[in-house]
Amino acid sequence: MSAHDDYDGDSPFPRRDFISRLGGISAATVVGVGLGACASDGVTAPHDRPQSDQMPSDQTLSDHALDDTAQDDNATPASAASTPDDASRSGPEAVPFAVGRQAGVTVATRPAGLTASFDVTGNSVDELVAVLSDLSQEISRLMAGAPAREDDNYRPPTDSGIVGPQPPTGTAITLAVGSSLFDERFGLAERRPRELIAMPRFRNDRQMRSNLTHGDLLFIVSSQTSQSAAHVLHQLVRTSNGRLRLRWVQEGYNELLPTNAGAPTRNLMGFKDGISNLDTDQADVMNRHVWVQPGDDEPEWAVGGTYVAVRVIRMMIEFWATAALVRQEQIFGRHRDTGAPLGKTSPTDEPGFAGDPRDDAVPLRSHMRLANPRTPDAPRILRRGFSYLNGAAPDGTIDQGLLFIAYQRAFTTGFIEVQSQLDGEPLEDYVKPVGGGFWFVVPGPGPKADAWLGHQLFS
Repeated sequence: MSAHDDYDGDSPFPRRDFISRLGGISAATVVGVGLGACASDGVTAPHDRPQSDQMPSDQTLSDHALDDTAQDDNATPASAASTPDDASRSGPEAVPFAVGRQAGVTVATRPAGLTASFDVTGNSVDELVAVLSDLSQEISRLMAGAPAREDDNYRPPTDSGIVGPQPPTGTAITLAVGSSLFDERFGLAERRPRELIAMPRFRNDRQMRSNLTHGDLLFIVSSQTSQSAAHVLHQLVRTSNGRLRLRWVQEGYNELLPTNAGAPTRNLMGFKDGISNLDTDQADVMNRHVWVQPGDDEPEWAVGGTYVAVRVIRMMIEFWATAALVRQEQIFGRHRDTGAPLGKTSPTDEPGFAGDPRDDAVPLRSHMRLANPRTPDAPRILRRGFSYLNGAAPDGTIDQGLLFIAYQRAFTTGFIEVQSQLDGEPLEDYVKPVGGGFWFVVPGPGPKADAWLGHQLFS
């Protein structure tokens, strides 16, 4: 375990400190943290298996709320078991749904995905519970790769059919709730996670788009193809049946590198992405930095969930193309082709910051050095992301960049802290945030047959 794992697990800052710290964040910080995923020290862990989430023996909960061992993470659910009719269908194993922590947080990098934000149209708790229950049933089916049941050919089909009669396996769908869900509509204000607020508008957010931010509910989809991701979106809209209003969607993609490349992807600035990240197979690391724990001064229902920050970050590709390669590498702190720290040969080589106090090898203001200084108290987040292409901007430039997703145990010791370290980094000249928000990923439904996503919130 690295030096970054010396965090003692105590509860994060009091809420009043959290709000005061937000007020002191400067213009450039938001851009910087988004680059935790667009730079070499970003995105995903190399494992395709959701980690075992079983809590230490002194942190048990009733009803096996976090006992993800109730279902084998590597087993294919009965509803998705292969048959002679689908023997030709090959793909990754189904991502488990009925577990204590949502498995989509820890799945490996997928080639395609999207984020979809919705607002709840109703005003009653019963309506909210009903739509979450219905959506959970559909999400369970989609993640299991089970066919839809059509009872009457003379009625509209329940499935759009764009992936054929049976959804492919390997898709992960994660549900998170926004701060706006805890307003007066549903009487949930007292149950709001303590650091869950609307994402602040930072001084550098001059290009933020109101139609690409916030939302009551967020669904994060990771899948094998763009068609599969679109299929999930179709089914979420169908199942909500007017009880949710789509607020914004951002599609994304990844070009996966060979397993021996030292990183899962390469970003649109040309640098390897995902070299340094939390190892989702290390339960102690995940409990320390990602999953909300008992004793965190959070509502009891939130234990086993995690905070997620989403940023849609546009890369100024044409401007970036005018920078010399040596300048680009100094900005990132890594060699572009290999991903190795400057002066090293392998992507996984330690940069040796402690022996380089004078900026002789890796610049002090480089992204990798600011984002992860390799000190015992350095903040850590689980970074995820996709590249995106939205066509041409009104000025004739390419509208493309990074869909950045970061999970953490608390914003104050994760996203916000990293942003403060990245404030003013040179990379900010080449990227601008345009959307996103703060949400809280609810715990998984657990192994009970009738459980649904978010049921803990209403217990």
